[in-house]
Amino acid sequence: MESAKIQALFKQFSSEFDSARETKVWEHQNQIFKRFWKDKILNTTPELTVADTDAIIRLLDYKARGHQRADVAVANVGLTQGTWERLFAQLKNKKDIKLTLDQIFAETDDSELVDLINRLIKENDKNKNGLTGKSAVALNALLFLNTPTKFLSMVSLSHRFQVMQAFELGNPDEFETYGEQIVLSNRRIANGFRDKYGIEANPRDLSEFLYTPLNGYTTNVKAYWPSGEQIIPQPVGEDGIKISQDVSEAEFAMENHLEDFLVKNWEHTELGRKYELIEEGGDLVSQQYRTDVGIIDLLVRDKETKQYVVIELKKGQTSDATVGQVARYMGWVRRERANGQDVKGIIIARSNDPKIQYALQEMRNVELFVYKVDFVLEKPASI
Repeated sequence: MESAKIQALFKQFSSEFDSARETKVWEHQNQIFKRFWKDKILNTTPELTVADTDAIIRLLDYKARGHQRADVAVANVGLTQGTWERLFAQLKNKKDIKLTLDQIFAETDDSELVDLINRLIKENDKNKNGLTGKSAVALNALLFLNTPTKFLSMVSLSHRFQVMQAFELGNPDEFETYGEQIVLSNRRIANGFRDKYGIEANPRDLSEFLYTPLNGYTTNVKAYWPSGEQIIPQPVGEDGIKISQDVSEAEFAMENHLEDFLVKNWEHTELGRKYELIEEGGDLVSQQYRTDVGIIDLLVRDKETKQYVVIELKKGQTSDATVGQVARYMGWVRRERANGQDVKGIIIARSNDPKIQYALQEMRNVELFVYKVDFVLEKPASI
């Protein structure tokens, strides 16, 4: 990948991102976390309250209870509030994982850190707390909050691996252990952008750069990840179906982020009142659920009946393709996950498409939802 192009993108990002302010925020939030860790977790005497954990979860996760728009958190981690609460309760009461994690927080040598993390995953094997899930989102978020000058706030291992491959920063398959995946992916990305692209940046700035869309989505850095070739990839749907040309770039970008928005704000949506996101091994797996017949946008369950629900976003592809996807995924989930029980389907589109309506008249258990986005500009009142 061309170094000059990446440097130009980072220069543009730096002009729009308040690095000094962000650094001060994390210096402050780091001190809050360290006091919490010492006074509430390591100290066995005081009881751990919901107020104690809520305050820290808000620093870790944008989806946390009570999070405000102006608040800054590590990432959109993807753990439920209940999983975070269970994690901190177990850290409070389980001496082995608490002391190992404390050693991890204090360790400065990478090889020793790898060994400690590998020990932690063994000690935490039977605990259902999300700390050592496959994607390592919880542990990586905690590592950043404890030492924001050393660790990326890009908490998902799968995202790190995509970045490594797209920006030619090494092969993730070389990592033999869980500890190496966490520690060395952090190093390869942080050092790689410095050595390969001449970008000197603290871990938070670099993480934000890799996620943040610039100039109204015209230079979305994340769009480099899949192909490593172009700033905005040619819109192509599943099975190679080209996205309809009547969808503008802005609309495509909005639809591309709708899925993330739904997950982040799940409990505040109409769907979130009735359906729950799915966790496996402490990781949130609902989004981009992989199957033998394709990737489901969202797989959720009814909160009361536990019935599986396949949710597909009509991202520009034809109505027939969308309906076919939902039917195919429902069939797979019925056989492979639901033990033959009924599966529900939901299609989310930006308009009330008559073609979908006609198709759904002949399909049992499939609904259509239409999303609306309001964008308003207002002049402020004069002083």
